[in-house]
Amino acid sequence: MATYKGIQGYTVQKLSSDPTASKAEGQLWYNSSSGKFKIAVAGAGVWATGGSLNAGRSYGVGTGTNTAALFAGGQPPYTAAVEEYDGTSWTETADLNTGRSNATGQGTQTASLFAAGSTPPVSALTETWNGTSWTEVNNINTARYGLGGAGTSTAALAMGGKEPTADLVEEWDGTSWTEIADLGTARYYLTGFGTTTAAIAATGNIPGSPYSAITESFDGTSWTEVNDVNSARQNAGSSGSQTAGVLFGGETFPYAITGATNTWDGTSWAVGNPLATARYGLQDGSIGTASATLGIGGTPVPAAGAATEEWDGAPVTAKTVTVS
Repeated sequence: MATYKGIQGYTVQKLSSDPTASKAEGQLWYNSSSGKFKIAVAGAGVWATGGSLNAGRSYGVGTGTNTAALFAGGQPPYTAAVEEYDGTSWTETADLNTGRSNATGQGTQTASLFAAGSTPPVSALTETWNGTSWTEVNNINTARYGLGGAGTSTAALAMGGKEPTADLVEEWDGTSWTEIADLGTARYYLTGFGTTTAAIAATGNIPGSPYSAITESFDGTSWTEVNDVNSARQNAGSSGSQTAGVLFGGETFPYAITGATNTWDGTSWAVGNPLATARYGLQDGSIGTASATLGIGGTPVPAAGAATEEWDGAPVTAKTVTVS
C-alpha cells in the first residue's frame, strides 16, 4: 500500500494545535489534541464591510493597497476631496487642485496619478500626488471622462473614455502622455488593470450599443480580444494583473444596479460572491491585488456612496480530512 511519505517524500506533521491557516496553505497535518487530520485550503472569495468614507461619493479614483489606499475626486458635486485608508478608517487629506469625477489614476498612497475626467466640462488635466500635496503636470493629449486605467504613477495607461473618441489609448511615462495602439472595441465607462505592457480592459459602454462584456488584453504593442466577462455592464470597479483580476459591481442594461463579482485567471472569468451593497460608479484605478482589494463608494449616493468593502479573494481555512 502506498504511504503519504512514499508519495510526498516526507511524513505528516503531528501538532498539538492547528497552525495559522493562511501560512499553511496546501499543508496536511495531524492535530493530536483533536485526533484529526487537517489540511489548509483556499476557499471562495468574500467581501467584508470596511470603514466608511467621510464624504460619500461615486466616480472617484482609488489607488494603493487594501490597507493603505487613497481615494480622490468624485461626485456629487464635482469634488476635490481626497481621503486615505489605513485598513480600518478613512482620514481626509490634501485636496486635488481641480475637483472632478470619472477620471483615471494609478499608484500608491504616497505616489499617485490622477488624470482627465469631468469638471464639468470634460478635462485634460493631470495631477500627481507625493504623499503630501498635488501638483499639476502635463495634460493628457485628449480630454475625456469615463476612462479605464492600468499601471503605476510613473507608467500608466488611459484607455477609452467619452468625448471625442472611445477607442483612444494613451501612455504616461512619468512626464508626458503619448497616444499608442487603440482599443479593438471603442467604449467608455470601462474598467482596467495590469501594467503598461500587460493590461486588461473590460466591460463598458459601446457607443450606440448596449453595455459590453468584452475583454481585451494588451501586450505593450497591440490589443487582443479574449474571453468575455460573465455579465455585460458599465461603471464597474476592478483590480489585479493580466493573469489574476477581479471585477465588481456596475450597471447592467437596462439601468439595473449590480453587486456581481467576477474573477479572472488570465484566460477566463468566473462568478464570485457579490458585493454586499450593489452599486455602480465605484472607483477607477487599481487597489491592491486580485486577492486583496477594496470596493469604494458608488451610486446611489448616499446609500452606497460612503461604503467600503474589503475583498479577500481566497481565504484559507483549516478543514478536517475525512478518512474512510
